[in-house]
Amino acid sequence: MKRRNLFALETGVPPWGLLWFFSREQVPVRAPGQQPQAQLAMALCLKQVFAKDKTFRPRKRFEPGTQRFELYKKAQASLKSGLDLRSVVRLPPGENIDDWIAVHVVDFFNRINLIYGTMAERCSETSCPVMAGGPRYEYRWQDERQYRRPAKLSAPRYMALLMDWIEGLINDEEVFPTRVGVPFPKNFQQVCTKILTRLFRVFVHVYIHHFDSILSMGAEAHVNTCYKHFYYFIREFSLVDQRELEPLREMTERICH
Repeated sequence: MKRRNLFALETGVPPWGLLWFFSREQVPVRAPGQQPQAQLAMALCLKQVFAKDKTFRPRKRFEPGTQRFELYKKAQASLKSGLDLRSVVRLPPGENIDDWIAVHVVDFFNRINLIYGTMAERCSETSCPVMAGGPRYEYRWQDERQYRRPAKLSAPRYMALLMDWIEGLINDEEVFPTRVGVPFPKNFQQVCTKILTRLFRVFVHVYIHHFDSILSMGAEAHVNTCYKHFYYFIREFSLVDQRELEPLREMTERICH
């Protein structure tokens, strides 16, 4: 019998019927200095997003018993242990770097997808007619199907296409193989670089255009921690060009010192 996709949901329940469950899993442990009220506000916000918004997907899951499931558990345990995030992202001794990158790409997809989902209602065709990061940076969409040439799109349209594109890649056995003994493609890290580069643009847009929403939800500590984890990981393995990081350079220097 064909092995199920590593990232597939493990139940036959319609995907959107599971959203309440994943919102519960994603509520962070209270960060030092974060007030309980802020944590509660964040939890309620996440619950609302997953209860009514069908643009954003349920979390991708790792199949128990697989090597990547064990790597994922190891990474999560390190995060919860309070270790410095720079240490958490380092490749564990004896582990395969492509497996390590694959686990993190999926995890970052889940987390960043959720972060944007919490403020999606405030990012509309009217408020954000262009996918941008302030007045100096504009991001255009290009793919191999509908947009073969770089296209100027609204932020919500860009985000929807981005999440569809990433989901398609991580569910593609030729790109993210799940069977034991099947190697990653030779261009795997290049593919991951493109995924992570585009996910970084979500942070750019959220921080520059929707930071007031982050503050109003009491989600600043959660989003900052996610950003720092992401930043240390891409820098550890040189997965995103330094020029792409420029829009958030000043903020990064302040919170990732």
